[in-house]
Amino acid sequence: MGAAALSLLAIVLPDVGLNPQPVFEHHVTSLALNLAFTAAALIVAVLVEGFQRSEAVLQEFRARFESLLDHSPNIMTMQSLDGRFLMVNRAFAQLFGFSPNQVVGKTVDELLLSHEAGRVREHDAQVINCLEPRQYEEMFTVGGVPCVMLTTRFPLFDADGHLAGLGTIATDVSDTKAEEQARREAEEKYRALVEQSLVGIFILQDERLVYANPKLAEMLGYPVSELENLPIARLIGPFELEQLKRRDPRRVRNYGGKLLASCRAIRRDGSLVDVEMHSRRFEYCGRRATIGVVVDVSDRVSADAELQLAAKVFENSAEGILITDADANIIAVNLAFTRITGFTQDEALGRVSRMFRDWGSEQNIAMLHDLQTIGHWHGEMLDRKKNGERYPTELSISTVRDPQGLLTHFVGVFSDITARKQSEDRLQFLATHDPLTGLPNRAGLIARVDEAIFRAAAGAEGPALMFIDLDRFKLINDSFGHQAGDETLRETTARLIRVTEKRGFLARLGGDEFTLLVEGEHKQAMLASLAEEIIATLSQPLMIQTHEVFVTGSIGISVFPNDGTDAQTLLKNADVAMYRAKEAGKNTYQFFAADMNSQTFERLLMENGLRMALERDEFELHYQPLLDAQTHAIAAVEVLIRWRHPQLGLVPPNRFIPLAEETGLIRNIGHWVLASACRQLTAWDRAGLRVPRVAVNLSTRQFEHAALVQQVREALMSAELSADRLELEITESTLMKNPVEAVAFLYELKGLGVKLAIDDFGTGYSSLSYLMRFPLDTLKIDRSFVDGLPEDDDSLTIIEAILAMARKRGFEVVAEGVETEAQSGFLSRKGCSLLQGFLFCKPMPAADFERFARGWHGNAPVHEPLVLA
Repeated sequence: MGAAALSLLAIVLPDVGLNPQPVFEHHVTSLALNLAFTAAALIVAVLVEGFQRSEAVLQEFRARFESLLDHSPNIMTMQSLDGRFLMVNRAFAQLFGFSPNQVVGKTVDELLLSHEAGRVREHDAQVINCLEPRQYEEMFTVGGVPCVMLTTRFPLFDADGHLAGLGTIATDVSDTKAEEQARREAEEKYRALVEQSLVGIFILQDERLVYANPKLAEMLGYPVSELENLPIARLIGPFELEQLKRRDPRRVRNYGGKLLASCRAIRRDGSLVDVEMHSRRFEYCGRRATIGVVVDVSDRVSADAELQLAAKVFENSAEGILITDADANIIAVNLAFTRITGFTQDEALGRVSRMFRDWGSEQNIAMLHDLQTIGHWHGEMLDRKKNGERYPTELSISTVRDPQGLLTHFVGVFSDITARKQSEDRLQFLATHDPLTGLPNRAGLIARVDEAIFRAAAGAEGPALMFIDLDRFKLINDSFGHQAGDETLRETTARLIRVTEKRGFLARLGGDEFTLLVEGEHKQAMLASLAEEIIATLSQPLMIQTHEVFVTGSIGISVFPNDGTDAQTLLKNADVAMYRAKEAGKNTYQFFAADMNSQTFERLLMENGLRMALERDEFELHYQPLLDAQTHAIAAVEVLIRWRHPQLGLVPPNRFIPLAEETGLIRNIGHWVLASACRQLTAWDRAGLRVPRVAVNLSTRQFEHAALVQQVREALMSAELSADRLELEITESTLMKNPVEAVAFLYELKGLGVKLAIDDFGTGYSSLSYLMRFPLDTLKIDRSFVDGLPEDDDSLTIIEAILAMARKRGFEVVAEGVETEAQSGFLSRKGCSLLQGFLFCKPMPAADFERFARGWHGNAPVHEPLVLA
C-alpha cells in the first residue's frame, strides 16, 4: 500500500502542474485539489507504515482514505494490468448505477459501449507503453445520455518499481462543453449576421481598423485581409477626418457617445464614395475602441445632386418652362418664361395656360389626343407676348402621372423660334441661290428648266441652254488668292446680268461655271449672236486688287428638243459642247453635236472599266528587252502594261494611264504590275531562262504613296527575288516636283537593294545639283533625242553631254526608242550602255518574249567604239 501511495504521489502531482486548456481551467483546479488531498493521505500512509506499525492506526488511515475517495466529486479508479477495477470511488460507481463493491472486478467492456470501451483500452495501452501520465477528453454514454469526461490516466508501480496497474482521475465536463457549444453557435450566428450584412461594419482602435466585414471591404474595393490594421487616414482624407473629430467633442469625452456623420471615403483605386456612418464607443480587448456601421449613400447623394441640378436647370434654362396642375392652372414658371413672354411669375401663377385655350380646334384636338394616348406632344404654335406681339414658338408638352396612373401635372417647354424661322427662310433662299453672287444655283436652274419644258409641251417654244465656263480663272485664284477670285466672280456676274437681262435666266452652277436659260430665241444665228456678245463682254479687262486681268469664256449650247428633252440631258450636252469649245482654243462657243457624246461615252466607258479591270483580270504585261550596246546580249527587260478592254480591245497605256492617274486607280494598278513583274522573273528563272533584271515604271502617285517601300519589299519577298534584280524607273518630272522629299524617299528605296533609274531624262527641268544627290544607277535618254540621231546636231550634243556626265557619275545609260542601225551604231560607239527599241524587238506578252529570248543570240558590233573627247 505504501509503494502504491508513493507511486501515486510521484506520478499524479506532476500531471497536476501541467497547464490545462483554458476552457477547463476551473475543473483542472478542482482536480488538482483532489489530487493534493489524495497525495497527502498517501504520504501519511507511508509515514505510518514506516514508523508506526500499529494495525489500528492503519485501519483508521484506510477508513479516512476511503472516505476521502468516496466523497470526492471526481471519478477515481485503480485497475490491474488485465483491465479489471481494483478500486473505484463512489462517484464512478454511481455514474453507472452501482456501488463501489459491485464495480470492483469488472472491466470497461462491461460498463461502456463497445466502441467507447475500445477507445479507453487504446488510451490505457498508450499509458502502459510510455509509463507516463496522459490526459484525454473521453465521451461515454451512460443511461443513453452522452457525457464528456476530462480524464487523467497514469501508471501505478509496486515497491520494486515494476508496473502494477493503472490509475484514473476524471472530471465530468459535459455542462461546460454544452455551454461552449451554445456560445460557439451564438458566435457563429452573430458572425454570419455581421459577415452577410448589407451594410459595412467596422471596429476602429488607435485610429486603425481592427475589423471590417466583407460588405465594407466590397464598398471600399479592398480584400478583407488588406483592411485589417489599415490606418483610418488611408480611407478618409485628412480634412474630412479632422472634421469628424471636431464634429462632436462631447462624444469623444463621453464614453459610449454616439455619432452620425457623412463623409467621402477613399476607395482602393483612389475614387471616392459617399458614405454615412453610425458609430459608438465601447471597450474592446480591454481598451477603448469605436464600432460602427457604414452605409453607401452614393445613390442618395447623386439623387440629391440631380434634384439640385434639375432645379438649377429649371431656373437657368434658356427655354421657357411652365408647370400646370391637372386643370391646366399654372403653378410654376422659370425666369426664361418671363424673359420670353413678358409675364412675371406672379402674373402667370393661377392662370389657365394658353397651351389649352388659345388654339384652333383641330390643333387642340390633336394635342389632347397625343397627351392622352402617348403622354407627349411636340409642335409649333404662334404665341402672344404681354405687349401683344405675336411670335412663333416651338412647344413640347408632357404629362405627369402618379403611381396609380392618375394625371397630376402638365409640363410645357417652349422657345422663341423667330430667329430660326428667319434662318430657315435664309436657308431656303440659299438652297436655290448662290450666296456669293445671289444668282440661282443648280437646283434653281433645274426647276426653271423643267418649267420651261412643261410650257413647251403645252405649245410654247422650247428652251435652249448656254453653259458658260470662265477661262484662266484658276490662274487668278492661284496668283492673287480666293478673295480676288470671289471679286472676279462678282464682277463677271454683274457683266453677265447686264448682257442677258430680260433675255434669259442666269444661274451659277459653282466655281467658274454659269448657265443661261434662253426661251424664245431658238434660231441658231440668234443664239450665236448672243454667245458672241457674252464672249465680247467677258473679254473686257478687269481691275482686281490694282491689277488688270483678262478673263475669257468658253460657251457650249444645247437646244430643246434636239439635244435633250429633260433638264439634266440639256445641261450635260451643253457641258460637253463647252469642253469642245475649250479644246478649240477657248474664248469661243460650240453648239452641241451628237458625235461629241461618243468621245465622252468612250472616256466614261474607260473610267468605269478601269475600276473593275483588276478584278476582271483584263490587264496584261508586255516585255521589251534592253540589250548590251556592245554585245547585244539581253541585259534587262522593261515591263509595260496593256489593257484588253472587252469593248475597246487592246488599249495602249497612253490612253488609260492618265485616266488612272486622275482617278487615283494607278496605285492599285502599279502595285499589281510590280508584284506580277517580280513573279514573272522568278518564273523564268525556274524555267531555265535567265533574265538579269526587270525594270518597272513608277507613276507619280505611286512614288508619292507612303506605302511604296513596303509594297516593294513585299513584292520581292513574295516572288523570292533578289532586290538587285529589280529596277524602278521614275520620271524626271516626278522627282523634281519635290526634290528634297524625293532624295529621302529614293534613299529608302535604295536601302532595299533595288536599282533606281531616271526615265525620260533630258525632257524636264532638272537641277544638276539635285541630280547629283539622287542615289541613281541608270539614266534613260528620252526617245525624242534619239529620233534625230545621228544627223541632228542638237540631239547629238545633248546625248554626248549626258553620256559624259553619266561616265563621271558612274551611271549606266539606256537609250530608248532605237529604231535604226545608224542610231544603234552611233550610240554604241559613243559609249551608251544599253539599247532599247523597235530595231530589236517590240514589247510582247510573256510567252512570246520567252520564245524570243531563247532564240536570241547577241552579236559583236561591226563598228569601232568612239572615244569621247
